[in-house]
Amino acid sequence: MATPRYLCSELVRLVTDGRGQWVNLEEIWAEGAVLACEEEVGPGAPARISTDEVSFEGAVTAVERDEFGWRVEIAFSADTPWSIERWRPEHALDPDSLNR
Repeated sequence: MATPRYLCSELVRLVTDGRGQWVNLEEIWAEGAVLACEEEVGPGAPARISTDEVSFEGAVTAVERDEFGWRVEIAFSADTPWSIERWRPEHALDPDSLNR
């Protein structure tokens, strides 16, 4: 069974290459996340997403330019997987729940 991907809109802190920026978390699932960034991030860069409650470590796996900045995908480390029980973004929606 596939891990659910949650749609969300939450400001989180992204740190890559020693530089931090506030980004919008748009999707999250156990193994990764998609972020909307104003500053470009390099593919393959180590990355950490932080909130007041938790941090998730990983690496940038994809970067795509869009009309508002950059769409960045992060793959989480096996040591810091995400779960809805561990941390729930304030605005999180499981799209599969709409089909029930």
